[in-house]
Amino acid sequence: MNRSCALLTGGVPVCSSLRWVPLVAAALVAGCGERGAPAAPATSHAATPAPAAESPAGLPAEGGTWIDARAGGLAREVPAIGSFRARQTTRVGAQVSGRVEEVLVDVGDTVRKGQDLVKLDPALFRLDAAQREAELEASRAGLEEARLHSERMRKLWEKPAGEEPSISRRQYDDAKTRLDGAAARVKQAEAALGYAKQKLDETTIRAPFDGTVTQRFVDPGEPVTSMPITQLVEIQETGVLELDFSLPQELLAQLRPGTPVAYEAEGVPGAGAGTIAVVFPALDESTRSVKCRVLAENAAGRLRPGLLVKVRVRLPGRADAVVVPRRALERDPSGGGWQVRVSTESGAPVARPVKAGATTDAEAEIHDGLRTGEKVWVKTE
Repeated sequence: MNRSCALLTGGVPVCSSLRWVPLVAAALVAGCGERGAPAAPATSHAATPAPAAESPAGLPAEGGTWIDARAGGLAREVPAIGSFRARQTTRVGAQVSGRVEEVLVDVGDTVRKGQDLVKLDPALFRLDAAQREAELEASRAGLEEARLHSERMRKLWEKPAGEEPSISRRQYDDAKTRLDGAAARVKQAEAALGYAKQKLDETTIRAPFDGTVTQRFVDPGEPVTSMPITQLVEIQETGVLELDFSLPQELLAQLRPGTPVAYEAEGVPGAGAGTIAVVFPALDESTRSVKCRVLAENAAGRLRPGLLVKVRVRLPGRADAVVVPRRALERDPSGGGWQVRVSTESGAPVARPVKAGATTDAEAEIHDGLRTGEKVWVKTE
């Protein structure tokens, strides 16, 4: 017998043999036959997405662990750009007028304090010193003559008791005045000779400090004057250079003398290190930055004034901050900042917005929103 059945438009099956009508009707009540039964129509509506999986304890599905936030801040290196400058730059001039006899140094020469740089023709100054010396000898002879005359007058004036002086009081006083005048002329002659010798010495111009000659302005035979002063050579002190650079004003509270600094100059092999010597008291109003200065040792002369320098300032962490692992930070979906998951009394984590500061590959500094000792959820890498 044929047990197959077909569905008409109304969904009622018709069997090929009328004798099976009762059986077919029973099949419609319980569902269609054993084979070839049509599936029930599916209800048409959008599927609701499943909620994010949570662990039994209410923790995120991804693996992780609880870590205690620790006190302190993160030390960090702040980059800056600076330049070297000489501690002292002096243009040495002539103190007397004359003619250049010899230039003893040239650009690039290293000089020591007191070293001869330029010599002027000393002939006229030697003559002047010799004349002053002769005047001094004459004044000393006059002083000796006045002293002898005063001594004679004293003996003639000062007689034993009961005897009359052999000279008048006026003669005695005149002798004393003559002696005082001769002594004054000697002092005057000594001062004039000292001045002449000083002028003679000034014909040799010497280095005021250890440094390097950076410019030369005269050649032998050129006339120079002391008023106005003729510039002869320029010297810069390069044994110790000043490294100046600027940092943003928000770092001002962390900058102080003694802060470690590393630096590297382009074109000069090797790096240097030092500490901040000066934090300038006034900020640059145009850039709102604070200027700092490092004294860089340059005994070998490798560094030059004007070099561009890459600076790295090592700043300590904030004392009022706390530190958590870097993986504890998550983006705050509501504000675009940062948040961490903090443990509650029930053991379930709660997202809390925080203000992050300095970060490294491993750790992050939190300035606000978290206390020392609170547990934060740290995802496993």
